[in-house]
Amino acid sequence: MRLLSLLFLLVFMLMPDAVFAAVVLDVTVSGNGLARSSDAAGTRNGMDKEMSANVLAHLRIYQQQKNPKLGVGEMRRLHRKAPVDIKSALEPLGYYSPRIESALVETDGVWHATYIITLGEPVHVRSVFVGVTGPGSGLSLFADLEPQFPLQDGAVLNHQQYEEGKKKILRWAIRNGFVEAKFEKNEIRVHRANHEADIDLLLNTGHRFLFGKTHSSQNIINQKLLSRYLPYKEGDPYSLRAITRLQSILYETGFFSGVTVEPEFDKLSEQRVPIALTLTPALRNRYSFGLGYGTDTGIRTKMEWNNRLFNDSGHKVNSSLQLSEKINRIGASYEIPVADPRYDALKYAGNWANEQWNDTQIQLLSVAAALSHSGPMYQYGGTLEIRDESYDVGVTSGTSLLFLPGCSWSVVFAENRINTEDGWRFSMDMKGADKTLFSDATFVQAQAGVKGITSIFDKWRLIGRFTLGGTAVDSIDDLPPSLRFYAGGDQSVRGFAYKSIGPIDASGTVIGGRYLMVGSMEVERKVDEMWSVAAFYDTGQAMDRMNVNLKKSVGVGGRITLPFGQIRLDVAVPLLEEEHAVRVHLNVGADL
Repeated sequence: MRLLSLLFLLVFMLMPDAVFAAVVLDVTVSGNGLARSSDAAGTRNGMDKEMSANVLAHLRIYQQQKNPKLGVGEMRRLHRKAPVDIKSALEPLGYYSPRIESALVETDGVWHATYIITLGEPVHVRSVFVGVTGPGSGLSLFADLEPQFPLQDGAVLNHQQYEEGKKKILRWAIRNGFVEAKFEKNEIRVHRANHEADIDLLLNTGHRFLFGKTHSSQNIINQKLLSRYLPYKEGDPYSLRAITRLQSILYETGFFSGVTVEPEFDKLSEQRVPIALTLTPALRNRYSFGLGYGTDTGIRTKMEWNNRLFNDSGHKVNSSLQLSEKINRIGASYEIPVADPRYDALKYAGNWANEQWNDTQIQLLSVAAALSHSGPMYQYGGTLEIRDESYDVGVTSGTSLLFLPGCSWSVVFAENRINTEDGWRFSMDMKGADKTLFSDATFVQAQAGVKGITSIFDKWRLIGRFTLGGTAVDSIDDLPPSLRFYAGGDQSVRGFAYKSIGPIDASGTVIGGRYLMVGSMEVERKVDEMWSVAAFYDTGQAMDRMNVNLKKSVGVGGRITLPFGQIRLDVAVPLLEEEHAVRVHLNVGADL
């Protein structure tokens, strides 16, 4: 019988607290600079957010208060350890002598754990010493480490800032080729009695490594072109960041399906690190076929051939054929990398197009040479183009031969140009011709545009765009239709047909104008990560004189967000027009 009693008592002691009762616990932390309750009604009267978050993250009784297995015994144990938890949370923020009053009481079946904290005087930094030893100790690179350290004399000691300062020093050393740099000494000496601390750091730089020769056995591109992609020169300080950047650059060329960049430290010569590249060629030829619909073009199909590496000098060839109800186009281009081959190119292109809208039809043959820069932020370039165009506009016909120099510029401020939360795009282009330079007309034309996107609230975007264009020419009849201004369509004033807004002739045909003004405001609301809805107001006009009489429209739309941009389906109706026909617009593209 005694043995059975002992076994029963042992089982009783080993049974979890949750078997007997679930603890209902409320934890409150408050005091000098802190206030936080586990109750939803808890307040943060004068709370320092960083301090409060650190205390609650370390306070184990607070972290376990919602645990359904928390028993009375474990709760009491955590309560006893709470002062240690709180002190360990406050020391990294400079408070080494807090006074903590704690209590644990039960009222009406609810346990209340309260902790009142008096922070006391914080520890201030008395002195900071950052010394440098090793081969790099005499270099000016390390002359200003101490003044730039985030903790200075008199500052409240903050361990996170101390660690960030150490990391910044190491990153600076490594970035400048001292990849073996380390701290021989890193100390914080706290004097609790007078609430002061001394910081003592000693950096050993180790040897400085430099970039040696970059070599590869590949025969995909020639060595001269390959060297132009390197983000460093031989003799520059060795940097892992530059190694990673080189790998990214080579992948972005499209020339390679595999890129391995290996520093060869086992082949050091005078602290120079040779770099070995292992490159795998990508498929040179890519073919694509697409079938789609756009309200500006109608049903369309497009076939394209792209040779991403025509020869080992990095030249590229592209050709395309587009067939649609309103626009047929054949084009080819030949691209040569120049200057910085990542962004700069000389391109030769030829195009033939047959386009018709309303009572206008054009046939255009053009050849052009362009020098362009397409960087991540700025895009600009110049072109020389010869255009031969024949056209029918209403009851008139004509031909035009133009020798057309031009230039363009744009800048984008956005982290993501495809699906943009906040960003701006500014653009401008100019072109012109002169009868004394083998052209049938003399004119100068300029067009400027701006588009802005801002996330006004969570899940809400405000999108605005404005375009202004003008042409200095004696008569609009001197310009072929492809160079006249029109409004209306997916990218202009929705609710109106493509190029249906502009001056008209005696037959009622829209013949285009010398000036253009188009604006739009749109508000978009996300439904989920993929779907959005929008409402918009568009206005604009193409005109022969600056007597502005803008057309207006309103509409709603749906959006599907994909990795390459948005699919936009809009329904719009003109305002103040005799015929309020509803028009549907469909287009696909990036935000900026």
